[in-house]
Amino acid sequence: MNIYTVVEGKSEKTVYPIWIPLANPVLRLAETLDDVKDDNFYIISAGGYPQILDIVDSAIEDVNAIHAFDRLVISVDSDETTFEERLKEISDYINGKNCHAEIRIIIQHFCFETWALGNRQIIRRNPQALRIRNYINIFDVRTNDPEFLPANQRESLTRVRFAEKYLRAALNDRYSNLTYSKGNPSVLLNEGYFTQVKNRRHQTGHIESFSTFLSAFT
Repeated sequence: MNIYTVVEGKSEKTVYPIWIPLANPVLRLAETLDDVKDDNFYIISAGGYPQILDIVDSAIEDVNAIHAFDRLVISVDSDETTFEERLKEISDYINGKNCHAEIRIIIQHFCFETWALGNRQIIRRNPQALRIRNYINIFDVRTNDPEFLPANQRESLTRVRFAEKYLRAALNDRYSNLTYSKGNPSVLLNEGYFTQVKNRRHQTGHIESFSTFLSAFT
């Protein structure tokens, strides 16, 4: 099975090539379309929303022209909408388009950092930094589902921006030499981190939208 993957942002373009083979060890990254042979995935970033819709159109053209792909995967954030609203928006957009491959949609609800906060080990038992202690007082992602993280009214942060800052604050408090940014998500690029996120989904039922990632590549 060969999979053409369109992701919305920077983090996914870096993290997905590591996490996809962890979800399905059969799959291997193809750096270019010409490299696609058997059991490969190819990945391209749209650089944001809604421009991803234009990239989806180009991806469908590639899939139809190359005839090497069995599946087209589209990964987007729900941002400030609901999971269902963003899923309907993407589904309506691709409805009726002629694509020779099966189309699967990944909804990161509400952003990729929400999934990353599913790793309970990134917050130490007794956090020291005031920022992460304040964030935990607002909403403790160790015990509560990160997908229900609210906006941070104290800092005028949307839930998306809050998730990113929460993740960075947790990592900065626990590890002196590790941090997170969309341009440098290297802390997530290992099997251990992926396993913690996957276990969170399976053991607690939290981060439900992560199931759309797991199913898209199996």
